[in-house]
Amino acid sequence: MKNRIDLLKKLTLMSGISGNESKIAKFMETELTDYKSINKDNMGSVIFEYEGSSDKPKIMFEAHMDEIGFIVADILESGFLKIQPIGGWDPNTLLSSPVLVVNSKQQEFPGIIGSVPVHFAENKGVKPEINNMFVDIGATSQKDARQNFKVQLGDHIVPITNFHYSVKNNLMFSKAFDDRAGVAAVIEIGKILSTKEHPNTVYCIGSVQEEVGTRGAKTLANYIDADVCFVLEGAPADDIPGIPYNAQTKVGKGVHVRIYDPTMIVNPGLKNFVIEIAENNEINIQLTVRKGGGTDGRQFQLANRGIPTIVLGIPVRYAHSHNCIVSIDDFAELIKLLEKIVEKLDKNKLAEILS
Repeated sequence: MKNRIDLLKKLTLMSGISGNESKIAKFMETELTDYKSINKDNMGSVIFEYEGSSDKPKIMFEAHMDEIGFIVADILESGFLKIQPIGGWDPNTLLSSPVLVVNSKQQEFPGIIGSVPVHFAENKGVKPEINNMFVDIGATSQKDARQNFKVQLGDHIVPITNFHYSVKNNLMFSKAFDDRAGVAAVIEIGKILSTKEHPNTVYCIGSVQEEVGTRGAKTLANYIDADVCFVLEGAPADDIPGIPYNAQTKVGKGVHVRIYDPTMIVNPGLKNFVIEIAENNEINIQLTVRKGGGTDGRQFQLANRGIPTIVLGIPVRYAHSHNCIVSIDDFAELIKLLEKIVEKLDKNKLAEILS
């Protein structure tokens, strides 16, 4: 378990917003071995192929490498930086948050998302808006920001956070579990594939730019002629006060298995296969119907002749914020499920799923 906790710590503390995922891709390359081939598309997605005893079915395990963040949208005369969000942020989580500004030379400078102190606030209770926010890196002027800090328009801004592991209930606290938890699962299943026989060909994939419209998945869907796809996600948990319906994705209760969201309806045969695997191996899963949101799965399901696709993941409390909570137990259940899928998904089972 310690190795998996360390893996998730390294991945979540790395920075890699949409369009700047190269650090995560390089990390995957250092972690994965004994694959048949490694390829990249022109957007930066990385594909590791693991050869089994049969070339069919071709199974895709995919997770997006990017996280949400910001870029510098303007440098004011005062030296403060205006920001453009990359991905979906709730403005209520941002004021006074610490960030790192990463310039084009990969130099990092700490900053704070500025807010007006209560002493000067005239409109108390007004909902904050990102358009009105700024980052303060301590620059004294626009010239100082540009010449001293070497800040340019488009430079990346990422959250600063700390990783904590709580032994009380095996919980981890950090940023970017959406979707570094999925990337960690891709790495773990790749390590398993390098040590065991499997009746298929498997692609372990890190995609790019999911948070800004599943862009990397679109090019991947045209690049790989897969027979079935498992999208591995950090899925927003709904087990908190204020949710107006029964929770379906609870931290510590097992693998999130999404059977519907507005962008994708899961193939019934594939759903039943996953449920059967879980029941036969006493793996905890949580069937989920989502009324909002979407994943890379939308692109794969519509690619080629249609790739049967399902989203599997671990619940993430407070997804799309600086600080999130997940369970290492849920992660372990996910890896058990993926390992059994690889063992059981052969040509005959695929034919049964598609029939």
